[in-house]
Amino acid sequence: MGGLRPLGLALCVLLAAPGCTYLTHRAEDAADMVDLGLTFTSTAQFTAYKACTPVFAIGGGKVEGRFLGLGGGQIGWMPLYHEGTGLALWGQQKIAFGKFDKNDPATLNYQRSGPLGMKNAPVAGPEYMLCCVQHLHLGWVGIVVNVRWLQMADFLAGWFGADFCHDDGTPRGSWTRWPENEESPAPAKSGDKT
Repeated sequence: MGGLRPLGLALCVLLAAPGCTYLTHRAEDAADMVDLGLTFTSTAQFTAYKACTPVFAIGGGKVEGRFLGLGGGQIGWMPLYHEGTGLALWGQQKIAFGKFDKNDPATLNYQRSGPLGMKNAPVAGPEYMLCCVQHLHLGWVGIVVNVRWLQMADFLAGWFGADFCHDDGTPRGSWTRWPENEESPAPAKSGDKT
């Protein structure tokens, strides 16, 4: 999201508004609403994937390369990672733009789709919770067109002071309670043997 900060600051200077932080957050929220751009790889890679999370996903593939456009709340030329598998009633996807480590789930946007995929699925935060993900990459070039519905609602609500994705001023949104926290071992009580 740092890629939009200069845009928000420029709006503040142009409008001479006292709420510079407010306008910066609105610019960041606007950038979160869609991912739109081209993908490039130095080796031949393939993906044909479409998901309307959480309803269904179809197709599959994996692309690790570069992205030119608006992605993950950033504008520009940046690293991209997409891995998706969709079997209609079950699907899962991993998406990342900019800075990420594909081996560190905390840096990826991971989501499951479909009635079978959503059963016992972890909640991966608001980034791609309700969205339509469309990746097509054939060989060395591809296109990404993702519409992020929950982020659109967050953008509209932001004008009225609400931030239900908890992403104002942070690189990634979160909610107050994550399933990982529920699954983590409880602290040992006095007298417990570990």
